[in-house]
Amino acid sequence: MAELRNTADRSDAQAAIGTRDLHADYLKAAAIVGVVCIHAGLPFEDVYRFGVPVFIGMWAYYLEKALARRSSETHFAYLGQRLVELGVAYIAWTLLYIEKFYQGRWDATPVHTIVGGWFGGYGWSGQYYFVILFQLTLLFPLLRRWVAEAPTLPVIAAGVALNVAACYWLFENRWISAVGDRLFIYWIPYVAMGIALARGEFGRKPGLAIVAVLLLLAAPLESRLFTEHSAYLSVTVTIASLLLLMSAVAADRVQPQPPKIVGRTIAFVGRNTFAIYVANVAMLEVCRSTGITAFAVSHAGPWGLIAVVTATLAGGLGIGWLLQALGLGVLVGKR
Repeated sequence: MAELRNTADRSDAQAAIGTRDLHADYLKAAAIVGVVCIHAGLPFEDVYRFGVPVFIGMWAYYLEKALARRSSETHFAYLGQRLVELGVAYIAWTLLYIEKFYQGRWDATPVHTIVGGWFGGYGWSGQYYFVILFQLTLLFPLLRRWVAEAPTLPVIAAGVALNVAACYWLFENRWISAVGDRLFIYWIPYVAMGIALARGEFGRKPGLAIVAVLLLLAAPLESRLFTEHSAYLSVTVTIASLLLLMSAVAADRVQPQPPKIVGRTIAFVGRNTFAIYVANVAMLEVCRSTGITAFAVSHAGPWGLIAVVTATLAGGLGIGWLLQALGLGVLVGKR
């Protein structure tokens, strides 16, 4: 998730100078684990909802860095290429999952359901991320100009207020709720934060991670106490996601100590999150159909799903490696 050409550009540049941002890799690894935990059905899923907001923020961070390295005359061509690559991955994985999950249902399904549902963000778990990125990529030139011209914190605060208002009140309107959180406007706070971090407006503040974790631990309680229409727009998840970005991402790329084997493993997962994101649905289906999921749950209850999550992560990495070896790296966000 939050990879595509951003990851490729970043990997090339940092590999050349040996300065990968390990803090960002660690956060990305945590985010993708959270996404898989949600899809696998682990308890307390609201705790893991920071995944996609973090990916959106980091996507904006890397895209801003990529544009800053290029002349303004090439920006639209670059963004166009990014859209094409995003579209190729979206179409390939969507067709794969639709063939699997909706086989034989084309004739009996209304066109508006096929377009707005199967292809509009609800066709498979995580598909909405592509829908959001299509919108944000098209609007990115305007968004980065907006962030440059307006004070960043008020923009982010206004976005947070909108998210909370939508989550608890605006979604009661059937037209607004029909679009749901697929609309770009709800993700502007993370885009603004990503751009601001890329421009060095905020320095890395590791201590904020503790506050973010406490907010995420409170997210299930918020969900239980208050009626909400989108867990991604709740106040705990929204603020926690922004704080996590500030705790791990910064333009200066000050490096931690060289990681040991566990750190290298986590960083490796963080460098390949897009492959896991698009392939985790397939891997979870394999675990279900082969009885792995049922076996894990029967022996350890819901927490047995942790083994399923681990297998899914490993399978996603394997699929990513295989597609790159076959020259199909674009399907997993690699050039």
